[in-house]
Amino acid sequence: MNMPKEVTKKISQRAVEIARSLAPKKTGAGAAGLRPASQEGEIGIEIPDDVFYMIYQDQGTKPRIQRELAGKTIPIRNANGTISFRRATEDNIGRRRITARNEKGQIVKSKITWRHPGIQGKHFIDRALREATSEWVLSANSYDIIRMLDQSDVDYLMNLLKGRD
Repeated sequence: MNMPKEVTKKISQRAVEIARSLAPKKTGAGAAGLRPASQEGEIGIEIPDDVFYMIYQDQGTKPRIQRELAGKTIPIRNANGTISFRRATEDNIGRRRITARNEKGQIVKSKITWRHPGIQGKHFIDRALREATSEWVLSANSYDIIRMLDQSDVDYLMNLLKGRD
């Protein structure tokens, strides 16, 4: 049995409202770009191409070496607010750089250059879909459920419930 389109549309619209409130926001454009997606038996949230980065915010990314920076000059904001410029080259991308030594000269701390740490997924879309579905289940009364069953493809069950043979 599939849920009627009217019900899935309502749940998807509520899920988008919840996702917009849960989504990380810098400018708010990504959250505002989320759209409800539904059809009979399916609920969802569409992430349009113009805010594709919301997929990364939702699902996260793994750490990676930023090889695409080769040949570019990158502005780096320092802790004191000043900006310095560093050049990324094929030779220095992905190399281990020593950042600290102890009093004996042994390496204590190092880091890999031009490595993105990855993004931890926020999983706001899944949470929004689950919450919207739970809200609908808790708010549905017997009339809503009978009407939904009436609109579905379980005629034989509905006739049985209504005492028709």
